[in-house]
Amino acid sequence: MITLYKNIDESSWSKYVLCVLFSKNINEQINDWEVNLDKIVLDEQIKTGSFRGSFPIDDNRRLRMQDSRDKGIIQPYYGAISANACTYTLHIIPPKCVIGVEHGVMNEKIFFEDTVSILQTDASAMIRSKNNRFIVEEKEYLNLQKWENWNEKDEFTSRYLYKFSPTSIGLAITVTDTHTKEEIDISDYCGW
Repeated sequence: MITLYKNIDESSWSKYVLCVLFSKNINEQINDWEVNLDKIVLDEQIKTGSFRGSFPIDDNRRLRMQDSRDKGIIQPYYGAISANACTYTLHIIPPKCVIGVEHGVMNEKIFFEDTVSILQTDASAMIRSKNNRFIVEEKEYLNLQKWENWNEKDEFTSRYLYKFSPTSIGLAITVTDTHTKEEIDISDYCGW
């Protein structure tokens, strides 16, 4: 199950407006898939000092990465601001939702489909759901509302495709209108 929370109390928007929560099962499947690909990248970086000529690492880092790998920590280097190499898309097609995960370095994609539950709630319910995968905050949502292609009554329909790109310093968010194919970047870069 994928749960989408929408904060209906605009006075408490400062922290959360929309939250996306994946079921434990989907989270585990995504994590297992990512770790398997990250192992390939990490092992090549340790062996050659880069991954297919990209993301070069020096000998000191290679030794630290090997030490971490020996301890079971899979953490390849994807550049200074990339926490991981994946982007996530969310396409709501009630009563289902399709989650796409793309590993940009390995050029691999995987898709998951599950039922979606859309809950109108307040911020306190979102705070209790500490395993939120993605959060759209007030400034990001206000950017979305200013977009000429935005229609709030369609926000949880197949009209919009949401893309989340985590980095080590923040979360980039884009929304695509599937009717017009136009896209908006709603990320709050100032908040990073």
